[in-house]
Amino acid sequence: MSENGPYNQPPQNPYGGDGPGGQPPYGPPGGPYGDPHTGGQPGYAQQGAYTGGQPAYGPPGGYPPPQQPKSGGKAALWVVIGGGAVIVVLVVALIVMLATNRGDEGGTVASPPEGSTEASDPVTDPAGEEPVEEPAGGGGPAGEPPYSLPIEPCEALTDRVAEGLLMGQDGSKSTSDNRSTCSDISGTPPEGNPDTMFGTYDVTYQTPYAGSDSIEGAKTDYQDAVSNIRGEGSYSLYDSEHLDQDKELPLGDEAVFITTKYDFLGQFVPRAAVLIRSGNITIEVTYTMSPSFSASDDDVEKFTLPDDIEATMTMAGEDALALLESA
Repeated sequence: MSENGPYNQPPQNPYGGDGPGGQPPYGPPGGPYGDPHTGGQPGYAQQGAYTGGQPAYGPPGGYPPPQQPKSGGKAALWVVIGGGAVIVVLVVALIVMLATNRGDEGGTVASPPEGSTEASDPVTDPAGEEPVEEPAGGGGPAGEPPYSLPIEPCEALTDRVAEGLLMGQDGSKSTSDNRSTCSDISGTPPEGNPDTMFGTYDVTYQTPYAGSDSIEGAKTDYQDAVSNIRGEGSYSLYDSEHLDQDKELPLGDEAVFITTKYDFLGQFVPRAAVLIRSGNITIEVTYTMSPSFSASDDDVEKFTLPDDIEATMTMAGEDALALLESA
């Protein structure tokens, strides 16, 4: 039996030490204060580096130094300050302008430059007589086709037309998708006619049924209307035997002036008409001399159109055409 016991085990030192087979002490070589043989420094960071322990807190090499603000921040600050200064200048300029305008109120009006003429001053001719103003109306349509139907067709009955036809200006209008009409009645007969007649003014604007913008359709409608008033249609209320004047007029794309007689309740009464086509619109202006209920057959036989009916109806066509505007 060995002196170390019955199991022939090597001698052990239960408390550590440098003896043979003894348990090495706890901690790093050299104890908690470093390795005296290598001159190592104490600390847990060194222990972790050599023994695989937990690394020290923080990123390798320690935290970076704090960053200094970039110069872009100062530039942005100057931009803000500059923008504020511009706003202040604009506000001051606005206040000065308003104050100046208030100071000018009630002041004198600048006189026109030499050589100019005020619009309100009448222009006289060399003889010293003031010119006679032309009645409003006339002129061609505004813009290019296709045209739209006038919303106020009674505006075609201008002062000069009403005066020429002895009409009032209390016409009644009617509008639809493809027609716009106005009618007016006057109880004043033209000179040389019996008091048992009255005059009727009518204007009709129409677009083609097939398409309101169709110029070809308007051409067909115009030719049909002219044929009808000439008494050429099968169902026409006119008789070609009563056709009197029939001449073209320089209005719109094509136009005609016609005087004839119209079948009014079985009696043929005088009628003057101007038919115009402009683009996609057909215009028909008529003046009819109709008998009152007290009119006799002899009275109707005496009805005659005024001598200046062509000039008056031409003006009526001009003023009706002037209402057209581009769609």
